[in-house]
Amino acid sequence: MPPVPRILHRLRALIALAIVTLVTWGQIVPGLWAQAPLDLPWVRIPAGTFQMGCVADDTGCLDSERPRHEVMLSQPFDLMATEVTLRQYEAFIRTTGYPPPAAPDFLQDPDHPVVFLNWNDAAAFCDWARGRLPTEAEWEYAARAGHDGRFYSWGNELSRDFANFGAGDCCDGATGGRDEWLNTAPVGSFPANDFGLYDMTGNVWEWVGGWMGTYPADTVVDPRGAESGRLRVMRGASWLNFPAVLRLSVRLPFSPSGRTSNVGARCARDVTAVIVAE
Repeated sequence: MPPVPRILHRLRALIALAIVTLVTWGQIVPGLWAQAPLDLPWVRIPAGTFQMGCVADDTGCLDSERPRHEVMLSQPFDLMATEVTLRQYEAFIRTTGYPPPAAPDFLQDPDHPVVFLNWNDAAAFCDWARGRLPTEAEWEYAARAGHDGRFYSWGNELSRDFANFGAGDCCDGATGGRDEWLNTAPVGSFPANDFGLYDMTGNVWEWVGGWMGTYPADTVVDPRGAESGRLRVMRGASWLNFPAVLRLSVRLPFSPSGRTSNVGARCARDVTAVIVAE
């Protein structure tokens, strides 16, 4: 039987080898080693059914917002209470070495939403945060928060007391009411909707999963969006946009490689994945 010191020496060698192996493997497969939990502000969104698309009394609707149809979301899911901030995205960059986005031509504090994200950037962050991009149906359901007949999350009258958005003519920032910011505002600067979500209207556009496609006429259950296409979809409008696009049913088709100073992200995650992780 080997002496105790020799056993300890072998044990230390095995531990050191395991650490080197893990580090090396993490360098080969960064997602495995670099994926770290973030203290993100998740909100649990209940399962439910809602009417998606153009509200009946809304005269500004486009064909892409029709037909209005029933959507059933059979499972609860989590959604970030706020848009991804500059501070959160910088943590992602430091941990993974992912290329940073361009800096906008205006100053941003760490609690402002990160901008200049294309679809892949947004999806990569959400994957690192152990989540995913929300489906388009999840996004609109969460934004409406039980108020299917509203043009905006707070009602049918546009107000700068509830959102950060642009001037009446495209395309400049504007201020007024509670909106003090000509460009992006710190996340959570305006009242939350009835699900506890902030800035679902205005501040920055938010990428969603799936491709731009046409709406069905009948009831659908847990739609994931079009499986292929040329354009992705953004929702929610931004600090740069004129008021007409702030309506909750508006869908903005956009190149997945596009990056602008008014585009960011918000992540979702499956509740089952959270339960397994815990």
